[in-house]
Order: sequence, then structure tokens, then C-alpha cells
Amino acid sequence: MKKTVTILLLAILPFTGFTQEKQVYESIAYINDVSVSEIPRFVELFKKFTDMSMGENRTMTGEWLFRHWYGSGQTFTVVSQYNSMEDYLADGDLANDNIRAKIKATAGEKEQETLMDEWSELTAFWNNHSDEIRVANTTTGLYSKEDVNFDVPFVMSVGRYNSSGDWADMGNAFFDWAIAPDVDSGASIAGGVSYHYMGSGPDVEVWSCYNSLVDFATAVTADRADTDKSKAGRTAFWSLADGAHEDQIYLHIGHVDMDKGVFDLAGADR
Repeated sequence: MKKTVTILLLAILPFTGFTQEKQVYESIAYINDVSVSEIPRFVELFKKFTDMSMGENRTMTGEWLFRHWYGSGQTFTVVSQYNSMEDYLADGDLANDNIRAKIKATAGEKEQETLMDEWSELTAFWNNHSDEIRVANTTTGLYSKEDVNFDVPFVMSVGRYNSSGDWADMGNAFFDWAIAPDVDSGASIAGGVSYHYMGSGPDVEVWSCYNSLVDFATAVTADRADTDKSKAGRTAFWSLADGAHEDQIYLHIGHVDMDKGVFDLAGADR
């Protein structure tokens, strides 16, 4: 049995395919120019201050951290999820307030100064970053099998396209061509489609998740069983693709466990 859920949450878009469906917001920060030697420190500080930022007042519904692995792109991608634009606009100040309160509550002036220095060190990684807000609907936002364990360092392949026509038609076509068949066959564990809303980004973004790089390599080299629906989807998708496209591969580093209020590094007992 399959289910359609929304894990990467997104925004409201003025085009025909979304008029009758719920949309949710996804704020994405693309972190550039983090050297290989700095990556462990970035992850350490990101976890530390994400944990400190958590509290019952936060309005986000989740947050995911990905490291770029292949293709030309940013070093890290931070995906923060919201049910409304109002929640998105409020959440940044709430997160900062929580961090300041926990630093202030820390015993010892020297310890407080160290935390402030580390917070500044983390925010410096955001220099030269870019932001985007994307939107998805509840039908194609994420499609997965039941009981998928996302607390693993899964691989996510991302395709970024511009469209010559209706964005939703293009996204739905890719969903029918590749995402749903691959999840149904077990070739991938999840997949989805999102659409540009604000900032700098492609019209249509499609993605699929795999348990490992081996599973990813196996899936992309295997022949996909075509049905009439998937054939029609492939034809419709490429008829709407406009210009060159971009492919990326990401590794899941961790995500916020909203029940526990902590950033959970991918993998068991981390």
C-alpha cells in the first residue's frame, strides 16, 4: 500500500494545477563555499545551534540538511518547512530569541562569550548564500511507500527544469512518468515535485530518494517498465521542458525531530 504525504513542505502558486489542493511552504537556503576541511565543523555547529533554537514557540514543521555530493552546486542545502507564509515570516525571530535566551541562561560569562563566538562562526557560513521558497501540493509533493525510514543517510537526486507551459502539467507528467512507477516498483523509496515561488530557482524541480548510492546507481541504469500512462507522461514532460536543465545529487545529513525538539544526525543512535 502506498501513501502520498508531504515531507518537503512548500507554497501557494498562481497556476491552474494547484487551485483545488492544499499547498505548504518550503524555505531553502543554499550554503556555498564551505571547504571540505570545514564541513565537520559546519555540521557540528549547525546541530548545536539548531538544538538551541528549538522551543514550543517555533512555527516550522520540520527542517532537513543535505550535503551536495555530485554536480555543480552549493555545499549544503537547508530546507525549512512551514504551513503558512505567516509561520515562515515569524519563525526566524523566534529561533534567534530561543538561542539568545539559552546563551543568557548559561552559567559563566566566559561560556556565554564562547557560545556567542560560535554562533557568529556558524552564521558566517551563510555569507554568499542564496534563498528560495518553493511550493508543492499534497498529491505530488512527496510520494512514498508506507513506513519508510528517513533516519538514514539516503541519497536524493534532483532535476531542475524550466517550463515553456503550465508548470503543474509538467510536474504531473514527470510524476506519472518516473516518480510513481519507481516508488511502486521499489526502485526508489520516495520522490516528489516542487515549483518555484520566490527567490532564485527553476520553474519545476523533481527529486527521488534512494537508500544508498548503490541503489541509486542501480535504479538509474535499469530499464523502467513503461505503461501507457508513463509513456504519455514522458512525452508530455519533454514537450514542456524549456532549455538546458540541471542535475544534482545530495546526501541526507540530518533533520529536526520535531517530537524531541533536536536535530537528529542521519543514522541510528546519532
